[in-house]
Amino acid sequence: MLVTCVDVVGRYVFNNPLTGSTELTEMAVGIVVFSVLPVISWRNEHVVVDLLDSLVSAKVHMIRTFILNALISIALAVLGTRIYELGSRSLSYEEVTEYLGIPTGWMMCFIGIMCWITTVMVSTVGMYRAYRYYQQVLIIKL
Repeated sequence: MLVTCVDVVGRYVFNNPLTGSTELTEMAVGIVVFSVLPVISWRNEHVVVDLLDSLVSAKVHMIRTFILNALISIALAVLGTRIYELGSRSLSYEEVTEYLGIPTGWMMCFIGIMCWITTVMVSTVGMYRAYRYYQQVLIIKL
């Protein structure tokens, strides 16, 4: 936010924008979003729409959650692998940002690694929580 604020003030007050502010903002957003992704998965704080949860049994809910977590884990693993490969290729080509000359490959490799960590969180914690939910519902019914 500070970079954007300085850029806006520099642009409109002094007619001199902060060089590379767009690059810094884009990289900061990428770092924030992909750094928090494993934490969101660990805490099970994803945005969900649960309109039909009250209409299905606990067993169906658990099976659906297992299937969705498996699909999400596979997708994140594939995505992480592909992004990491692109980051490695970018580093080998020595690609850098336009104004500040920051290597772009490091950011891509970071995003790929965060996708892999999120894969582990979703596949372990997500599955465990689905099973625990099913157990709690069974205990309540008994």
